[in-house]
Amino acid sequence: MELNLGAADTVIVEPTLMDFRTDNFQFDNAGNISGWDETRAWKVEVKNTRPVPAKVEIKRHFPVPRWELEKQGEFGDYEKVNLDTVKFTLTLDPRIKKEFQYTVTTHHGTRAQ
Repeated sequence: MELNLGAADTVIVEPTLMDFRTDNFQFDNAGNISGWDETRAWKVEVKNTRPVPAKVEIKRHFPVPRWELEKQGEFGDYEKVNLDTVKFTLTLDPRIKKEFQYTVTTHHGTRAQ
C-alpha cells in the first residue's frame, strides 16, 4: 500500500485484512497446481483528526496483471492507475471518519493469462 499524506500526520489510514482464500485451482497433466485465484477482502478506515479538510490518496498495488475489484462504502473517487495499481481519493471534512471495503481477486499461474 502506498500512502502520501504530505504534512498531514494527523490523518490516519487503517487497512484491515478481513478475509483471505484461494480457489479455482487448475492442474497440469502431472497433477501439479498450475493456476489459482486469491481473494482478499479489506476494510479501510480513514480518519481526519485535523480541524481542516484533508484530501487522502490511497494506492494499492497487486502482484499480477489480471485481477478484479469489488468496492463498497465511502471509497471516494476510484481510478485504475495502470496495469497493477488502483487509487482511491477521498476528501475528508474536519474531524470525520470514513470507511470503505473492497475485495480483490488476483489470478495466478495459468489463471493469470
